[in-house]
Amino acid sequence: MNPRNTKDIWEDEPTTPFEWLRTARVLVAEDDDSLREMIASRLRGDGCHVVQAKSGDEALDLITSIDSGNADMRQLDLVVIDVRMPGMSGLDVVRVLRAWQWATPVLFVTAYPDERFLAQADELGASVLPKPFVLSRLSRVASDALAGRWS
Repeated sequence: MNPRNTKDIWEDEPTTPFEWLRTARVLVAEDDDSLREMIASRLRGDGCHVVQAKSGDEALDLITSIDSGNADMRQLDLVVIDVRMPGMSGLDVVRVLRAWQWATPVLFVTAYPDERFLAQADELGASVLPKPFVLSRLSRVASDALAGRWS
């Protein structure tokens, strides 16, 4: 193997597939308890520190608490949020965050990724992961969202 090619590989590729997830602080907001716990468990396995919310309202309250310094976690690196939840929808939560000039990456998970929603997510600068998904895909999309923030 040509040494130049080896150097190119090491400079261009992360040392692990989900390098950006190690030590990331992530909020998972999902109203389905089992899916929320499955997402949180996978992200913890990838090295993330995860906090959870069961609704859009709870997610916004938790984000406000973190932002004001009144929570154990002092910052969020990524928000993984369902679109359809009781109370505030995931879209509503992210609209509020963007109105606050809050630039943290967002990953929407949704069973309804129609063209209108995809356009709205794009306008908000958010990634989309359609349900159902395999957990390795979750890790990849979350890692890509974080890589975009920190690169």
